[in-house]
Amino acid sequence: MATACTNSLGHVGASRAAERLSSSRSSYVSTAPVSVISRRRVAKKVETAITARLRPGRQGVQRIYRMATEKSQISVYEYLESIGVPRVNALQVQSRASEWFEFENAKAGGDKDAPFGVEQMAAVVDFLKQKGVGESDVGSLVCAHPPVLAYSVERRIAPLFAYLDELGMDAERAVAALRKRPNLLGLDPDNNMRRMVDYLQSTGKTQEEALDLLLTSL
Repeated sequence: MATACTNSLGHVGASRAAERLSSSRSSYVSTAPVSVISRRRVAKKVETAITARLRPGRQGVQRIYRMATEKSQISVYEYLESIGVPRVNALQVQSRASEWFEFENAKAGGDKDAPFGVEQMAAVVDFLKQKGVGESDVGSLVCAHPPVLAYSVERRIAPLFAYLDELGMDAERAVAALRKRPNLLGLDPDNNMRRMVDYLQSTGKTQEEALDLLLTSL
């Protein structure tokens, strides 16, 4: 009997030891993969974040666009300073010129993403210099009438000088007049200036009188 009890107790102890060992193993098996999975999830998130920064998706495109825009604006400000626009006025000049460009471009049915920057501004400045506007006068002229930087040389500025020449005002005199009254640049030679001159002549003014009145009254 004693031997049977001992064997029974031995079996019980062995059974309990086996249960504890099994529990320990199952605990290890259940927790170890969780830790591995957690590390894998973290690594996956990091990889996804890095990939998102590099992948040219929507956010990536927006980021590139912002960087390109900022770089373009810096170039514009540097160019404006180079032609004599004070740094404190550069933002206002750029803003007003851009607004006018967008307005004219939309009115003409142009591409809404049409570029406007140093290249377009330089075309206007170069033309004005060719007509005799001095280096020291460009900045003040632009500050006084910023939209001129957005004007089309072929459709707006060149026709203006051509019409003034038609009225007997050569380039030198035209530049002198623009220096005194930069807002003359805002007159469309066909839609504004020609109509004004024609009206003044219809009231009995000579062409020269009409021109003088036009240059002194605006």
